[in-house]
Amino acid sequence: MYKKAVTSVKAGTLKEACERIQAAHDLGFVVEVFQFEKAKPDGVFTPNLFMIDLFLLVKEGAE
Repeated sequence: MYKKAVTSVKAGTLKEACERIQAAHDLGFVVEVFQFEKAKPDGVFTPNLFMIDLFLLVKEGAE
């Protein structure tokens, strides 16, 4: 099985990330979650702490 990228969504809090992951799972997507650092060395905060990539599973040779 391969995974085909569909889209990415952002979340600013852990609660919001969990809600988006659950919604994606309910729709049959496979997810990858990346967490970004809250503050950069210069003190600037990142507005979206989580990036959630959504994928669909596809069989080999299917497109």
